[in-house]
Amino acid sequence: MNNAWSTEITRLLFLLVSIVVFGFVSSYWLLSIILHFVMYITWVMLQLGRFERWIRNGAHSLHAPDTSGIWALIVQHIYRTQKKNKDRKQSLSNLAKRYQAIMKALPDATIVLNEHLEIEWANQIAVDVLGVDIERDTGHRVDNIIRALSIQELLKGEDAKNEIEFVSPIDEHKTLILSKVRFGESQILLTARDISQRIALQKMRKAFIANASHELRTPLTVISGYLEMLNDDDQLPSSMKNLMSNAHLQAVRMDRILNDLLVLSKLEEKGFSEDRGEKLDAANLLKQVVADFEKISVKKSHSFEINIEEGLDIILIEREFISLCQNLLGNAIKYSADGSMIKLCWQLGKDNHACLRVSDSGEGIAPEHLSRLTERFYRINVNRSRKVGGTGLGLSIVKHIMDNCGGYLDIKSELNVGSTFMACFPENRIFKNGR
Repeated sequence: MNNAWSTEITRLLFLLVSIVVFGFVSSYWLLSIILHFVMYITWVMLQLGRFERWIRNGAHSLHAPDTSGIWALIVQHIYRTQKKNKDRKQSLSNLAKRYQAIMKALPDATIVLNEHLEIEWANQIAVDVLGVDIERDTGHRVDNIIRALSIQELLKGEDAKNEIEFVSPIDEHKTLILSKVRFGESQILLTARDISQRIALQKMRKAFIANASHELRTPLTVISGYLEMLNDDDQLPSSMKNLMSNAHLQAVRMDRILNDLLVLSKLEEKGFSEDRGEKLDAANLLKQVVADFEKISVKKSHSFEINIEEGLDIILIEREFISLCQNLLGNAIKYSADGSMIKLCWQLGKDNHACLRVSDSGEGIAPEHLSRLTERFYRINVNRSRKVGGTGLGLSIVKHIMDNCGGYLDIKSELNVGSTFMACFPENRIFKNGR
């Protein structure tokens, strides 16, 4: 850089010296100045012309003008900038290729949409499971290519749900989960995952549980009947009495487990529904359930404190509502000490949800167990659960009932203080004072 400027300064000094010498010799100073400046300007114009032609023809390094001074420095800067741009372009090209390779390697169907919901890019799996033709459909709205009402609902504004389940438009035997993710300023990434195998396994599991439960009930009923007859036989030796009694209790417990498994299978088969059920007098049904438990728990001496809001009715299947109440109250009784108080509250809660709250003063539940309480057969203390005779399915049944009606189950507990189970039903299932 210093050499270039030195050359340029030397050139200007030579020009000034030439002007002085020519003017001194000829005594025509004005002519000397004009002549030398015309020559310098002509030389500069020739350099500009060569430089412009080089730029116009692509500024290739092999055809750079042969010059010196500041012009050579400008050419070097352009060449270096070109090299940086070329390296940057190559880096971006490699990055784009890696991105395309990653997107093509994704195990799920993937579609990129612009702000107008038009397809900008799709991988091969999207072609296979969604029927998108990359060449034909690029630039077209995705809801015109995949015609399904659920997809139109998915693509609605910011508040729309971000995941739907639907049947593949090109293969009715495939079930897909389509997810929506927003990125950039206004682009959308759609991913579709094939869950056909998972659904098939779920159906197989449900069918197995239902069939096994049905098939086991008849022989179990027979065995239970024989055990009961033997247990009531006065001629049975006293040494066998306890054995027969324990065997009969276990048979009864197994029968309860099979009944609960059948209930769960039916609940899973029904799934979510916004309006299934009938209008129920919830207050009256709750009083009946509490009265039944008061009769059963006389020996345990449990007392009940009830706070029931009259006129707060609900739309639900009656046996499901009763099952829910029985399971929540039954758990509270099983896991609280004799003589303790069980509190039941049915009232309109926050967000216009009708909530059934059951509280006990039992031993409580550690925080690490709360999230798993609704799993099938999950037990905090196996020995304690067997002692109280639970099936390990009660809270799972409650959770499925709440999911099917659009409600939720909230569990709060503190060790050595007690637990509170709150089942809240959505506003669309509530009738307050007949409305």
